[in-house]
Amino acid sequence: MAAARFRPGRAAVWGWLYTEGMRQYFEGLLLFLLATGFFALASTGRLPWPLVAAGAAAFLIRAWAWQHRRTLAVPNRWWVAGLLLYLPVYVLDGLILSGSFLNASLHLAVLAGLAKLFAPPSGQDDLLLGLLAFLEVLTAALLTDSGLFLLLLAVFLALLVAAMVAREIVQSQSTGTVSPAAPPPRRGPLFRFSLLLSLAVGLCAAVIFLLLPRTMVAAWGSRAGAQGLSGFSDDVRLGALASVQRSNKPVMHIRISASDPPLTPAELQQIRWRGRGLTTFDGQRWYDADAPSLFATQGGRLVVARPQEGDGGQAHIVRYRVALEPMNSPVLFFPARLLWTDTRFPVLAWERSTATLSDLGANFAGTRYAGASDLAHPEGASLRAAPAPSPRLLRYALADDLQLPDDLDPRIRELARQIVEHVPADNWDRMQALSTYLQAHYQYTLDNLPQGQDPLSSFLFDQQAGDCEYFASALAVMARTLAIPARVVNGFMMGSFNPLTGEYVVRGSDAHTWVEAYFPVPPRAGDFGRGPRGTWVTFDPTPAAAPAASAAWSGPGMLMDALSSAWQNWVVSYDWWRQARLAGQMQMHVGAGVAHAWTALAAGATAAWRGLAAVPRHKPTHGSLLGTGLALAVLLAAAAAGRRWLRHRRPPPLADRRWAVRRAQRAYRRFQRCLRRAGIARAPAQTSEELVLALAAARPDSSLLAAAREFVAAYQTARFGPVSTAALSRLPVCLQRVRRAA
Repeated sequence: MAAARFRPGRAAVWGWLYTEGMRQYFEGLLLFLLATGFFALASTGRLPWPLVAAGAAAFLIRAWAWQHRRTLAVPNRWWVAGLLLYLPVYVLDGLILSGSFLNASLHLAVLAGLAKLFAPPSGQDDLLLGLLAFLEVLTAALLTDSGLFLLLLAVFLALLVAAMVAREIVQSQSTGTVSPAAPPPRRGPLFRFSLLLSLAVGLCAAVIFLLLPRTMVAAWGSRAGAQGLSGFSDDVRLGALASVQRSNKPVMHIRISASDPPLTPAELQQIRWRGRGLTTFDGQRWYDADAPSLFATQGGRLVVARPQEGDGGQAHIVRYRVALEPMNSPVLFFPARLLWTDTRFPVLAWERSTATLSDLGANFAGTRYAGASDLAHPEGASLRAAPAPSPRLLRYALADDLQLPDDLDPRIRELARQIVEHVPADNWDRMQALSTYLQAHYQYTLDNLPQGQDPLSSFLFDQQAGDCEYFASALAVMARTLAIPARVVNGFMMGSFNPLTGEYVVRGSDAHTWVEAYFPVPPRAGDFGRGPRGTWVTFDPTPAAAPAASAAWSGPGMLMDALSSAWQNWVVSYDWWRQARLAGQMQMHVGAGVAHAWTALAAGATAAWRGLAAVPRHKPTHGSLLGTGLALAVLLAAAAAGRRWLRHRRPPPLADRRWAVRRAQRAYRRFQRCLRRAGIARAPAQTSEELVLALAAARPDSSLLAAAREFVAAYQTARFGPVSTAALSRLPVCLQRVRRAA
């Protein structure tokens, strides 16, 4: 019956599908696998755009050839000629174009992989292309932590599992392990099975990764391929911050843990995350020449100040957690006024004169820290009433905050005097007048910024347009000409809120520079360290039309940032500290859940017992017992009748057919075990009739041969024929005869 089912002509078609269809399916998976690895590496930004364009064109051509079953094989002599021609380009790339032979070797490896796409197909090339795709993804993992890479990694794992399954089928056919008479698997269900298998592999790998004990910091925390934010530095050079403000690269992710009193979304957007305070100006840049003081932390925590009471007698405390991306600066950002910070560093640098906090090295791999700041500050009335700083204080403690270049343009001093000529003599009103004048008479721009030997004078008297560095520098310099201590602060605005993660995302475009002026209003609680006791008040002269915060995101942008944040939190920065914290949270939540379930169960049992106890008890009578027995009998009879009705009502569908097939397959497996004990083992691709022929060749005149033929006939009838109880009942009898004969 099997021979009638599988005709030779159809077997030939299935054999072609195995050798050609599955081979094409495998080649397509391998092509997409290599394309995923290439674009994962291209997403890091380390590949030049001509190489990315050439790779995209090569994959499009190869995909067209795969779709139309065309063979694009380039002779080997062409590869040798191309390699010899590329050697001078490789040397030029390592010396001039990329400036590193490591990057030049990376470009050469990528080009070699693209060239292999057009080589004649062979098993060794398949393994080489798969290995090359894996190495490209591994290299991309060391160079980026974006959400796009996380998506490409998931696609790569799914394609890798599917390609391995398809290659195993193709290799089995080529070695003769799979019979050409067997029907080929459909590619749709096969690919779905591969997806489920890759999902299971990914879940198991995630569990192992999260539970594997960590003995040190994050494995990728110090990877050399991480790139810092280009253009951001520890000083402010007029015109240099524009390159940072044009960038859309994330700088840090901020999560507001608590606020007392609560802050509205509009108030949160106004928070400035100060970085480094700068006091010295040489006419073209701001910098700070003083060395900071080093302080040992207590388990990573450093207390800088105590809460400062405002005019209303209440502090405004905000607590936050910051995930800082790789930067070319060691500074840690926080809202003024910092109270304490909780990091993983044993030593921190705190500069009291400029309120600058930093670690001992540039954050090339990023860092994470928590902190608390007091946002309370004196109101305008108290600042107007504040006395002017004493001459002794200005001469010694605040001398750096009054420094001016020796060759300062005298027109700047005269302009400042004219602006405040009709303004009250207090420093608060004079700072407000200077800020208002700059906002009203100058424009914000990132293009064609003033340059030259005196860019500040060019901004004030010639172009009258610039970015926030020029506005802050003009305000600070004019304030100093009026004997008002002032300093420039570089940092970032709050950024955009991502509801998917509950975090604020600060990007390079949020970079900002502003001014802080000193007022001798004594705080009600002392600062940490030595220095003048007073208050530094923020003034921002940049026009309100300037893009102080990132524009609203679209849905895909938020999703990509959420994926990047998850990849950064749970893979790149996953270390022993985060593992211990996760274990503690799991223990707490599981323990709380078990305790809650146990309490609820105990309360329910107690309530049920009390309810039963409150029911009035009656002495059972013969009539009540008889009625209860009759009711139970009726229920049991109705259940049996319903079950019998459903069984007869059910049509003879798939369920009966599957049951019959399972019975026949179980009996056939027992039949194979009997023959195996008799010394006749079935090959993987051997049919039942071929197994009987093998038995006839081994034992032509035995009683086992007759019993086996009888069983195979009954098996084929029960397995491939219509559902028959008689055919199924013959199987145990025939199987018993085979056992006796064996």
